[in-house]
Amino acid sequence: MNEAQPSSSSLSAMQALRERIERDAPWLQVLDLVESASPFVSVKDTVNGIIVGFSSEADYTTYVAMMSRSEVYHHA
Repeated sequence: MNEAQPSSSSLSAMQALRERIERDAPWLQVLDLVESASPFVSVKDTVNGIIVGFSSEADYTTYVAMMSRSEVYHHA
């Protein structure tokens, strides 16, 4: 079977996302940068105890926004 290789631009975008997560979200522990046909960054959310994957900057920002709102409701 011939698997598609990820483009270098998508890998560099995922590397940049990985670096942003490590810098801006200390509660998200980066586990791996998965280099598949659709690369993604695998992380462990240490606050909520779940493992998630981000395949784009939009995935990451949406997740952080959703978790921020749920924390507000948790502490209300």
